[in-house]
Amino acid sequence: MTWIKFFTWLLGLYTAYYAVLILWDQLRHQRSDTRDEKHELTFVEDVVPQKSQPDENLPDGKQSPVVSSGGVTLKEFFNLAREEVVEYTRAVSF
Repeated sequence: MTWIKFFTWLLGLYTAYYAVLILWDQLRHQRSDTRDEKHELTFVEDVVPQKSQPDENLPDGKQSPVVSSGGVTLKEFFNLAREEVVEYTRAVSF
């Protein structure tokens, strides 16, 4: 048996296998359409939106533990690493 003959048989078997699966799925789908039972899952939630109030503990935002939410420069990053504010896993050359 040559490789070409082997791959031809293999391609034929896969084609036949998937053709049978597609036909089986089509036949199952046609049989389920004849029944009047439709299984449909729906969710209904009665949720009333509520207006949220700002947190009174932080009136001007300066008491927050977050210093800034923006990026830092590379020099500031190395300074933060020296102060052990950020956690790094590999050695950083200063």
